[in-house]
Amino acid sequence: MTQSFDGFAADYDRFASLSKPAHMSWLVDSLAEYARRAVDLGCGSGRFTVVLAERFDQVIGVDISEPLIAIARLRRSRPNIEYRVQDLRSFHDAEGFDLIFSSTTLHHVPDLPAALTHVRGLLKPHGRIVLIDNVAPRPTVARWRHIAGAVQRFPDDVLRLGRRDAAWLLKFQISGPWLDHLASDRFLNRKEFERIYDSVFPGGRFVRLGYLHALLWQDSRANTVAGIGEA
Repeated sequence: MTQSFDGFAADYDRFASLSKPAHMSWLVDSLAEYARRAVDLGCGSGRFTVVLAERFDQVIGVDISEPLIAIARLRRSRPNIEYRVQDLRSFHDAEGFDLIFSSTTLHHVPDLPAALTHVRGLLKPHGRIVLIDNVAPRPTVARWRHIAGAVQRFPDDVLRLGRRDAAWLLKFQISGPWLDHLASDRFLNRKEFERIYDSVFPGGRFVRLGYLHALLWQDSRANTVAGIGEA
């Protein structure tokens, strides 16, 4: 699993904070009820972990990048959050979780079906899964498309953030280290995503979130899928 965020962790945290949160409001609407334990797999610098901490008694954020976890502990610490530097494939917890959440992480993991099976094993009875990841028509998105997208978003970013932050955001998105990182990504298309995820989480619901795809799955021993909102 890649650690390529390590070389620009602080810049990535700023990028994530400035970027338009494509699915943050959807996530909040999908977690309407309170519960006890949640885990954020591939938590990065904790942007979604703090959202979960408002709705769960205990949240564990797991990421393989030590610099990102250091930022999370510094900037997004809460009394009910524990951050751990660990590969999600080797993460274990005897008590289990009421919610397992992951956003834009699992495309980095070799042997995705095995990783998903491991993730399912962390779930408590009646628990739920919310897994979100990038999808694309081809495994690798051309470098020029990332640049063109950043340039196209720039006017909106100026209105949303102001010229100074928007200019920084554009510069980061067309920088060599970021584009090199994106070149290492390998994405599923939507059909492949649904086939692989359904093989581990049969009967789950899939939701389109722009360039993202989401799986929502409730443990089969539960009678209802409570608290999971429609997109």
